Amino acid sequence: MPVNRIVLIAAAVVVLVALRLFLGRTRHGLVVRAGVEDRAMVTALGIDVRRAFTLVFAIGGCVAALGGALGGLYFGSVDPRQGTSLLIFAFVVVVTGGMGSVTGAAVAAVVIGLVQQFANYYTAAGLGDLAVVVLLGALLLVRPRGLTGRLA
Repeated sequence: MPVNRIVLIAAAVVVLVALRLFLGRTRHGLVVRAGVEDRAMVTALGIDVRRAFTLVFAIGGCVAALGGALGGLYFGSVDPRQGTSLLIFAFVVVVTGGMGSVTGAAVAAVVIGLVQQFANYYTAAGLGDLAVVVLLGALLLVRPRGLTGRLA
């Protein structure tokens, strides 16, 4: 396995663990989670929810920048349009993993990647994409909220 692939896997694990720790173990993470559940209640407690959501937006920007840099490592160059063909798979991963679940999205990314690659390897070329769409449809029929989705 090339070294750059190992770096990509390690970076994904580090970002996942960091996000889980931030959301689950810090005061800011608690405010963000509470603000998502009941913004009015958190505001009534005197906590500036807009500031917490601004922090989330900044963290999202940093993760996107890291993703762009790592995409350059994967693709061999950096281009504003790189990865646009992968956006549909990112959408499928988020829906499959459950909206708002970082761990669910990570598990879904691995499962969808494996399904796509196995289908491409064992069937005609291009059926991997179809297998991903069929998997999404079947999952949404069985679990409309995704793998880890829960009632709001």
